[in-house]
Amino acid sequence: MSLPVVHPADRTVVVSAIQQGSGVLIADRLVLTCAHVVKSGSVLIAHPAVSDRVRATVAWIDYELDVALLETVEPVRPVPPVRLGVVDTRQAIPDCEITGFPRVQRYGPDRRLEADQYTATVLPVAGQLRGLLVCELDGPPPARPDDEQAALSGLSGGPVFMGDVLLGVARQVPRQRDGHRVECVPLAPVLAAKPFRLVCERTGIGLRQERVHGSFPRDLRYEAEYAQALGVAYRRTKIFGLDELSRHDAEWDLDTAYLSLEAQTQDRTARGGREAPEQAPPLPQRIDALLADRPRVLLRGEAGAGKTTLLWWLAAHASARTLGDAPAPLNGLIPFVVPLRTLRARGVTFPGPAELSGAAGLVVDTAPEGWAGRVLESGRALLLVDGLDEVPPEEREQAHTWLAQLLARYPNTRCVTTVRPLAVEPDWLRSEGFAKLRLLPMRNEDIQAFVAS
Repeated sequence: MSLPVVHPADRTVVVSAIQQGSGVLIADRLVLTCAHVVKSGSVLIAHPAVSDRVRATVAWIDYELDVALLETVEPVRPVPPVRLGVVDTRQAIPDCEITGFPRVQRYGPDRRLEADQYTATVLPVAGQLRGLLVCELDGPPPARPDDEQAALSGLSGGPVFMGDVLLGVARQVPRQRDGHRVECVPLAPVLAAKPFRLVCERTGIGLRQERVHGSFPRDLRYEAEYAQALGVAYRRTKIFGLDELSRHDAEWDLDTAYLSLEAQTQDRTARGGREAPEQAPPLPQRIDALLADRPRVLLRGEAGAGKTTLLWWLAAHASARTLGDAPAPLNGLIPFVVPLRTLRARGVTFPGPAELSGAAGLVVDTAPEGWAGRVLESGRALLLVDGLDEVPPEEREQAHTWLAQLLARYPNTRCVTTVRPLAVEPDWLRSEGFAKLRLLPMRNEDIQAFVAS
C-alpha cells in the first residue's frame, strides 16, 4: 500500500512522560523529541487523529544534546520516513515552521490539546558556537515577554521543518529577545550519533541526509512543480506490443492499469567476482521487488516488452511518493528520465548534470541554476536511461563513458537503464556495479489481470 504525502503537522505528536512535550514521527514507530521531556520510564504518544495513546520506550537518549529517540510498541500512524536535513549555509532560511502542542493551545476543562504552528526563519550563524539551531519567529510570541516560556511549555521536542524536510526539534525559548527566538537541537549531531543510526538500521529506516543550503526554499518549490510535470507526462501512456490490446488511439492510466511485470536475474558471478558454476536459472520475480535492493540495474527486454512503460511508471510514482511495498524506498527521489532515442532526434548527444532536468522535454519552468547538480550530490536522484540500443554501435563506447563518469561523480545516484537483449555485451556495465535483469513477456494470467484492470 502506498503512503500519502504528509504535512509536517501530521507528523507532530504529543509526548507524555515526566512532563508533557511534543515530538515528531521520523517513521511510523520512531519519535524524535527532547531528552528533558522524557528522561526515562513510561512514555505515551498521542496524535489528534488517533483515538488511543501508544506506549513507547526510550531507544536512545543524549542529555548533553537534549535529544531522545523513542520507539513505540505499534505504529502511531502510517507515514513514510521523514526527509532529514542538515543546515549547510550561513544564509538565513525563511519560510520554516515549528509545530507542537504548547500550553497556550490547551483548551477547556478537559485540557484538550490542539497543535499549534509558528512560522520562522532559521538563523544558522546565531547558534553556531553553541551548536544550536536558532529560529526567529515571524510574529510576536503568544504571551507576555515574562511569560513566554510558560505559554510555550509543551513545545519542547516539536519539529522544525523547511517544507517537508526536518531540520531539528525545539528545545527552549530563551528569555532574551522578548521570546521571539526558539533554540532547537539541529540534526547534524543526531545523525552522527552511532546509537541513533543503529536504532534506525534495526527498524529498517534508511537515513537519507540532505544538505540544506541557501537555494533550498526555491529548490523545494521547483521540485513540487517538477513532480507535477512528471505526473502529467507519465501517468498515462499508450500500450504497444500486446496484440490482444493493441489500439493505437487507446491511452491507459498507469495509476489503475499498470501491472508489475516479471523479470529474471542474469547475474552469473559468485562472491568475489568469480564465475559461478552452472545452475538452474533463477525463478522469475516481479520487477518492482527486484529493483528495490538493486541501486543500479541494466534491464534487458525485447521491443514492446514494457521497458519504457516501467520507467515512466517509476518516474511518475517515485516523484509523487506513491510507490508501495518493495519499491517504497524510491519514494521522494527525483527522477531524471533520459530518452536516448528522442534526444538523438533532437540532435543532442549525452546530457550533462545541468541538462538532465530538460532531457525528457517536460512542460515545466526552467530549473533553478545548479538544481540538478544539487539533487545528484545529495543522493536523491533516480536516473532512468531509456534505450541504450538506440545509440549507434560506433557511439556506444561514448555512451558507456558518459554514464560511467556521471555515476562516478555522483556515486549515490540510483539508476535503471534499458536495452534490447543483444544490443550490448553481457558485462557492458559490470564494472559500474550494475545488476542485470531480463524483462519477461506477460503470462496469460497477467494479460487477463491487465484487461480486467
